[in-house]
Amino acid sequence: MNFTTDPFQIPEDQQTPLVKWLLEIIRDNKQLIETQAKKIEELKIKVEVLDDELKKLKKLPPKPDIKKSTLNENPEDKKKGTDTKRPGSDKESKKLDFEVHEERIIQPELIPLDAKFNGYREYDVQDLVIENRNIRFKLAEYIDNQGNTITGQLPVGYTGHFGPKLMAFIIYQHNQCRVTQNLILEQLREIGINISTGQINRILTENHSNFHEEQLEVLKAGLEVSTFVHTDDTGARCQGKNGYCNVIGNDLFTHFTSSDNKSRANFLQILAQGNISYVLDEYAQAYLLQHDLPKVQIDKFNFNEKEIFTSEADWKEYLIKMEVTTKQSQHILTDAALLAGAIHNGLSPNLIILSDGAPQFAILIHAMCWVHAERPIRRLYGYTELQKIEIEEVQTLLWVYYRELKKWRENPDPLKKEVLLNKFDEIFSKNYQNHRLLNEALQNIFSNKAELLRVLDFPFVPLHTNAAEGDIREFVTKRKVSGGTRSQDGKKSRDTFLSLKKTCRKLGVSFWRYLNSRLKCDLVVPRLESILRLKAAPS
Repeated sequence: MNFTTDPFQIPEDQQTPLVKWLLEIIRDNKQLIETQAKKIEELKIKVEVLDDELKKLKKLPPKPDIKKSTLNENPEDKKKGTDTKRPGSDKESKKLDFEVHEERIIQPELIPLDAKFNGYREYDVQDLVIENRNIRFKLAEYIDNQGNTITGQLPVGYTGHFGPKLMAFIIYQHNQCRVTQNLILEQLREIGINISTGQINRILTENHSNFHEEQLEVLKAGLEVSTFVHTDDTGARCQGKNGYCNVIGNDLFTHFTSSDNKSRANFLQILAQGNISYVLDEYAQAYLLQHDLPKVQIDKFNFNEKEIFTSEADWKEYLIKMEVTTKQSQHILTDAALLAGAIHNGLSPNLIILSDGAPQFAILIHAMCWVHAERPIRRLYGYTELQKIEIEEVQTLLWVYYRELKKWRENPDPLKKEVLLNKFDEIFSKNYQNHRLLNEALQNIFSNKAELLRVLDFPFVPLHTNAAEGDIREFVTKRKVSGGTRSQDGKKSRDTFLSLKKTCRKLGVSFWRYLNSRLKCDLVVPRLESILRLKAAPS
């Protein structure tokens, strides 16, 4: 019998008992198999429907249909049918910055007697040397005629029993590579360095006044040369207590500051660049009028005399003297005085602050992120089919309008500005009778019209705070790896080195070379403040 033959095609008189048995089983189960197949198809459809419903409830985007990008394809190559290299696959030359530290001459194992020397064939290899290097300085001593001892001094950069390169390595590993102190200890001991946990902690947290000063220099220069900055904050624990870390920056610099609260007064103190003062002048008066401080309170002060206080204690004493006793009035007056003080000390009153819309950032010229403005609508749930349709309609209109703003930002046209302003009113002043929460979300967006449309007056301002969230993510990752800090020195050092690391990255400076330069006290890497100003200057 040919076993490749269909068993149903075999004549009955030629069927073996085994074939007959198999055919009976197939006939009996054929209907069952067909029924199960139908049920499987029905379940597949049901699962897809439930999956789509679940994504809607969770506000998850649909699975993207990602197609191959054609941006880097050459149409001529497609016509010819030739294969092109993958974008980014072209190798960069390794000889541009190749510095030879050691040369080794290698002779052939067997050289014939009649062979003539034909020169050397160069073969370059990059390697890394990681080993402990113990140095014993012998400081010569002399005694002069008066009996005074004259002793040789340690080279610049050697301030303790650990050299500058070792300290740079520890700081780099902890802040750039996010290696914990315990793992750094284990790593160094395996290399052969005799060091303790306490010594590593002191290297990471203590005696960094020069780095703290440079971080403040970067903030001052960044605020001075920038037309806008983005900002955000996140939680930061220190000594077991909750706190907050604020980030300020743009494409030139990043500055982290941790504090106990995230009030507007705290944000203004950060913008004061280390020179906090309380001033009552025309800027403070304008702030008070904008924030509806009662006229009876405003009339108590003479803003033409420009009162200046340099300490918080003197300022609080002055408020009591002027009979300002309610907490609300004290908070508003303090914010006004701090803002005027920051402007008095150099902060530009025309600086644009781009934020997620948190109230503590709404000062100077405030701009809001469109992505955060849309989130309340995305969180809404439609209980009826009509409500779902209305939510989807608003989201569609919002993102279509957003894309139009992006196009306008790339190519500003004064003639289209009025059209965009009118279209904003048309979309976000609309009232939906079937969804109260949707109307509230739209009214909230409409009330922030000026902040959301700053781009129409300042096209260089981004429409979102993605860069700020990218900056703050650096801190969040560090927090997840190392947890909170245990001292004020540790908190300050963490903020400083994260700020300097991110700033180096934005300015195109090697953080490793920067640390070595500062700890050796040389000028191989210039001050970051000068690099920032040079990069910000028009070409």
